[in-house]
Amino acid sequence: MRAILPIVLTLAVVTGGCAIEPFQKDGGKAVGGQAQPAQRPAGSGPVPTAPPPAVEAPSPEAEPAVEVPPPAPPPRERPKAAAATLSPASKALVSQAQAQRKKGDLPGATVSLDRALRIEPNNPLLWIEMGRLRMDQRNYPQAENMGRKALAMSVGDDRTQSMAWQLISDSLRARGKNIQAQEATEKAKTLSPNYD
Repeated sequence: MRAILPIVLTLAVVTGGCAIEPFQKDGGKAVGGQAQPAQRPAGSGPVPTAPPPAVEAPSPEAEPAVEVPPPAPPPRERPKAAAATLSPASKALVSQAQAQRKKGDLPGATVSLDRALRIEPNNPLLWIEMGRLRMDQRNYPQAENMGRKALAMSVGDDRTQSMAWQLISDSLRARGKNIQAQEATEKAKTLSPNYD
């Protein structure tokens, strides 16, 4: 019996303590485990208020910043290139090819221009000359291709580009593509208004 008594007393204290409502120092009473403020006597001054909650700035991840692109630079003027010229050897072969064309020796003119192209394969004037020879041979698609090749090689050289566009125009007109031919002629005139 003596062994059971301390256990019973302990249980009584534990369960009995739950029924007693504790008081706070300032006179407030705990209800349901939460402290209640003590009653303030009337006329004791303004009631203190809690500061408003801090407003958090939006995080950068919430709204992505809109980046304004820098203004576009003004369009650059197309760089001018030196006008294409023929080397003395190529010039002699072109003169020979032109004489052969006038005589009707188109195969001989082809050989002369092929030799010139081996000397200067990147000279657009030679490709234009070969394109004119292809026009004489009635190979109009190849004449256009040679004109376009000359265009690619003569960027910035307005006079040579104008000659290439004129070759392209002639090859298109020979195939009945008059609208495209007129557009090519306009490009030729725009690049070199005094070119005939």
